[in-house]
Amino acid sequence: MAEAKLRTVQFNDQHWHFVGILGTGMRALARYACERGASITGSDVQASPSLKELTSRGIKVHLDQKDSHFAPDTNRVVVSQAIEAENPELTEAHRMGIEVVKYPQLLGELMDSQPGLAIAGSHGKSTTSSMTAFIMQKCGLDPSYLIGADVPQLGGGSHCGNGKYLVAEACEYKRSFLYLNPEIAVITNVDREHMDYYHDMEELEEAFCEFASQIKPDGVLVLNADDPHSEVIEQAARCRIVKFSIDNPDVDISLKRVWRAKKRTNYNLVHNGKDLGRYALKLYGNHNIYNALAALAACHSAGVDLQKAAQVLSDFKGAARRLQLLGEPWNVAVLSDYAHHPNEIKASISATKQQFPNRRIFCIFQPHQYSRTKKMLGELAQTFKDCWMALISDIYAARDTEKDRAAVNSMDLVRLINEDLGMKAHYVPDFEDIEDIIVREVVPEDVVLVMGAGNIWQVAHNIVPQIQMKGAKQYHAA
Repeated sequence: MAEAKLRTVQFNDQHWHFVGILGTGMRALARYACERGASITGSDVQASPSLKELTSRGIKVHLDQKDSHFAPDTNRVVVSQAIEAENPELTEAHRMGIEVVKYPQLLGELMDSQPGLAIAGSHGKSTTSSMTAFIMQKCGLDPSYLIGADVPQLGGGSHCGNGKYLVAEACEYKRSFLYLNPEIAVITNVDREHMDYYHDMEELEEAFCEFASQIKPDGVLVLNADDPHSEVIEQAARCRIVKFSIDNPDVDISLKRVWRAKKRTNYNLVHNGKDLGRYALKLYGNHNIYNALAALAACHSAGVDLQKAAQVLSDFKGAARRLQLLGEPWNVAVLSDYAHHPNEIKASISATKQQFPNRRIFCIFQPHQYSRTKKMLGELAQTFKDCWMALISDIYAARDTEKDRAAVNSMDLVRLINEDLGMKAHYVPDFEDIEDIIVREVVPEDVVLVMGAGNIWQVAHNIVPQIQMKGAKQYHAA
């Protein structure tokens, strides 16, 4: 690829304040800017485990959002897409004449200063980005990366590397990814997501087409050939297309066969019709096979040998809260997952069944967003058919209006699940009550799958020692 003239982003002698700094993307960007030499402060409304890590880097975080948090030398305020216009810090920044930039705008600036490898798609962005950064790092390319999840094997979700590429997620919400002009881009899939913003699927597809058209002409678009929207997106792109598929052997990168062992997924990798041999993944589920193929295609487009990339990927253990196995206390597997869309939930439950066959699955689910729950109520209800029991907490509000909140509640979902599937679901609003029920009900060989994009992850972490203690008591009683 021809080298484009790049713009420089200044970090030294800069003081940036991040409003909503504890969000996954925002904290990754704050850490990255700190590594590059900027002074960083921030604010959020609720503590999270990442607070301690940011503080250890010298980043001061306020756990409220007031108009008095700006240091005298603050020259830029970075805001999350979730921040409302009436936020007091945002209002004060405008009053003081401080430059305000949205997260995707700043990401776009960074990709103008360093060749970008952007991972887009309705599902799988964080895992595909993690895989891509992991492969490139292990193959000596030392990329910079900004990932919307913590990746233990990478030491977190961000890094300021010395290599050519900046790997980052490209989110479609509010057309955020249209701030980006990457050199290489991946579109994992297009699905009915963020419909609180998009009017219909046609509008969503148009946004992905526009994103594809913005990839640099001498760049590469990596497309999922099995996704029904890929043909339309391909027509919109002005760059070279690389396709991957599970079902179609005639594309650039595909599979010859897939079989699942006790601790891994095995597959034969095919490139342009040539079988490159047998490789393995430590992750389960067809969705993770697609994520892996997308990452392999992206890395190969960036100059990594495909066989070496596949070999390196066999050591990847996954990102936090992406079917993350937190432990197996008393031989009870406890997994934490970010799934909140019906198709994500189905994929996660299917992958859990593959990893732990013939075992009872207790699903703990926190619906995410009232508007999403209302629009997808029937689809959500059908996702729990393979669970032994489903415990449903209150809906986690995000960008919801009072009208949204009044239109649906978790009991509506529970009633529908039980009407369609039998008495599988129970409404349990209190997290401590959920923990008590799970610890009381589980026995060895059970699986507990905790799902949701809100704060339900706390339950997953809390029950591991409680189940361990129950097992110890049972052992001593025997």
